[in-house]
Amino acid sequence: MAPRRDSHVTEWVARPALGSRDGELGLLGVARVALRIVLVLGATASALVAALVIRCFVFPVDKVVGRAWLDRYVVAYWADAVIGGPILPRGPALKLSGELPAPDRRAGILIANHQLDTDWFYLWDVCRVVGAHGALKIVLLDDMRTVPLVGWIARLVGFIFVSRRKRNARPQDDVAEIQRGVAEVAGGEAPSLILLFPEGTTVNEDAKRKSDVYASSQERPAHELLLAPRAKGFVAACRGYVSKSVALEDIIVYDATMCYSGYRGEVPAWDLGFERNDDTELPNAVKLFKGAHGDHVRVHVSAYRASEVFDGDLRTNGEQKATQWLDRRWVEKDKRMKAFAQTGDFESMDVGETVLLKQPAMLLPFAVLTAGWLGSLACAAFVAFLAFLCLLPILLFTAFSAFACALIVVPCVGLGLCALGPLLGGVHAVKRLYEHDKSVASPLLRRPSNNFEDDGDEPVVVAPPE
Repeated sequence: MAPRRDSHVTEWVARPALGSRDGELGLLGVARVALRIVLVLGATASALVAALVIRCFVFPVDKVVGRAWLDRYVVAYWADAVIGGPILPRGPALKLSGELPAPDRRAGILIANHQLDTDWFYLWDVCRVVGAHGALKIVLLDDMRTVPLVGWIARLVGFIFVSRRKRNARPQDDVAEIQRGVAEVAGGEAPSLILLFPEGTTVNEDAKRKSDVYASSQERPAHELLLAPRAKGFVAACRGYVSKSVALEDIIVYDATMCYSGYRGEVPAWDLGFERNDDTELPNAVKLFKGAHGDHVRVHVSAYRASEVFDGDLRTNGEQKATQWLDRRWVEKDKRMKAFAQTGDFESMDVGETVLLKQPAMLLPFAVLTAGWLGSLACAAFVAFLAFLCLLPILLFTAFSAFACALIVVPCVGLGLCALGPLLGGVHAVKRLYEHDKSVASPLLRRPSNNFEDDGDEPVVVAPPE
């Protein structure tokens, strides 16, 4: 099925831009990494405060306006500041082709192959190119829900969490949770774009083995470099939109195939984590803070209407239709990935202009978030200083009283112990002397017994009768 060019996609013009992506080493590099981490935490803390204010004071009045403000002043500003701004200034070059999400659309689902733990980062930057980054809502693993700052703000802005039935995750129905989460952000006029990865996890040997077994049992195509996609989450997202009276014709599905420069087709072992033996140029979360993004990220996007996926009817065999449609898309993706591993680019079948693009730094969002963070710290420090000044007389009086008590009480206690020591020793000595005398005293000192006729010490001898 060939993608259809329509008004729901965005056309753009950009000048090519290249740049070095070498990682930073040495003490200066470590200092910069530490500074970037601090700045990311600070920007996230400021965004969290802004989200709390909007949730507490705007949502009770108008949820539609509150949702729009969350997207515009929290999600978009954070993405501009952290992903494309001065915190990580050496952002990736994006080599784009196809049809990108339009920021003025109300409903959209962005699906992509899941290769690295940084996929969401670069897809968010792709949305930033066309101004749709504020509308992005990501489907995350439940592990992220309780992460301080990051998990808190993700819940506030409408991100969706799935457990995938992991041992320590919440007991929940992931399909119902996706449908509920999409329905929550689909209401009103604010656009929303749901990012989910149908493969469910990044490609690795263990997941690939399980995926091939699953595909064989379901008589579905197996892929050389990808995992078999699952359709339940995708169908649930569509149903979430439909539950808010969004027609299938108005739900746009953006199918993104992404790959990284230096990719040679390696499927890493699980014990490698996010490190690789062969494709060492591929980025990961740690390398992002080092400024090592690689040369560029290749992304091709094809846009479809959900009515094309489900043949106009979501209620009848919706999951089966979605599975067949995803299988066709993943066969195309696998061909693109193999072509990239061999030639360094996708096949010529990809339509659309290919532009190597590097987004400029967005200083205003970074300044706003950083100013809010530093302002909050300065305010807290000022309040603490005032409290210290107010409590200073009490603290001084308490310290003086304690010192005076120590000067008076401690010597008295010492003198008392010195006087009490000999007294206790004398009492103890008298007690021992008394016990000794009692044990060795002469029988003459004892009280006379009734068995004796005199006070002598010898008993009276009574002569036996004659």
